[in-house]
Amino acid sequence: MTDRKIALVTGANRGIGRAIALQLAAQDIHVIVAARDAEAGAAVVAEIESDGGAAEAIALDVTDVDQCQAALDHVTAAHGRLDILVNNAGVALDKWIPGLELDLDLLRQTMEVNVYGPLRLCQLFIPMMQAQRHGRVVNLSSELASLETMEMGYTVAYRSTKAALNAITKMLSLELKEYPDILVNAAAPGWVKTELGGGDATRTPEEGADTPVWLATLPAGGPNGGFFRDREVYPW
Repeated sequence: MTDRKIALVTGANRGIGRAIALQLAAQDIHVIVAARDAEAGAAVVAEIESDGGAAEAIALDVTDVDQCQAALDHVTAAHGRLDILVNNAGVALDKWIPGLELDLDLLRQTMEVNVYGPLRLCQLFIPMMQAQRHGRVVNLSSELASLETMEMGYTVAYRSTKAALNAITKMLSLELKEYPDILVNAAAPGWVKTELGGGDATRTPEEGADTPVWLATLPAGGPNGGFFRDREVYPW
């Protein structure tokens, strides 16, 4: 057991998740690299350790109830606490498909990853944070989910599930008002060059990771129940 904070990052084997894991580790935080592909997660751990950081990899599909419970059991046994939960894993299965043509099975699959998975992990790990009266939860959202700035249709499954995740973020923060040092926020990383964002995107994964990492490492008294882009409040 060390004095390092413990962070769990889902979907941390590539893209923004990998960048978040590397940046947290660079701040002397022990990172649990959670990924469906354990070998890919182990490669990120090797990167972190080669830079002098501390990390470990676990296999975690956020849609798998048993794997989510196993993640909690592992964290409890190995560390006894969790300081940071970053719900980064997400899918966009319906890019540019009109809502009127959307296969509802695609919506269900997207909900499983983008909504049910993060909420399930919050239900599992926030009680641990309540016991220690400290914690940071960061939910990866998208500016495309903002109702106020929305100017086009399409991609309904991805965007509506991220809007649902925003709502969950706000509601959980209100439920936790008696725990002022548990901060729950959502981040819009911007249009990032990832498998999801595509090659024409304008930001690197490292740039996309900046706001989530900032939210994950907020000091006591930091913002709570907000939606942020570039470390600034973004409209819901």
